[in-house]
Amino acid sequence: MADIITVATPTEEAPRINNSNQRTDTTKQVTQRPSTWYFCPDGWIGLKNNCYYFSKKEIDWNSSRNNCLTRQADLTVIDTTEEMEFLRQHKCTSDLWIGLEMTENQKGKWVNGNVFNNSFDVRGNEKCAYLSDDGVATARCYTERKWVCRSKKNTSWKK
Repeated sequence: MADIITVATPTEEAPRINNSNQRTDTTKQVTQRPSTWYFCPDGWIGLKNNCYYFSKKEIDWNSSRNNCLTRQADLTVIDTTEEMEFLRQHKCTSDLWIGLEMTENQKGKWVNGNVFNNSFDVRGNEKCAYLSDDGVATARCYTERKWVCRSKKNTSWKK
């Protein structure tokens, strides 16, 4: 979060007097850069504390995950409805592999180890989850799709 400092701005007019006979300076807010900034790498898009990489090519779920891991990221875990909307807005027309795997009894587990809490519906009876225009669904993991990686913003990505 940026620090806000108030700076008095010189003007040619005399200071204004308010109704309580106190001097009022003309001021403006200036955003001061915090000591540490977090950036996303080129080609990634940021939302809050995360960076997202949307792939351009299609590969299977396991290869998608490996690709994310080589980028110091993982397939996206969807934690909030805001994040879901962000992903849907940026995915264009392609379905995207995400980091959710379903078990035989259709209980899900995210790639970060968290249990899926059924915060949204998942259509289908397959193992690997993807984000479509209609929400989240499952497909056979060998199906080729685009994918989306997520990583925390990092100070080593300073601009």
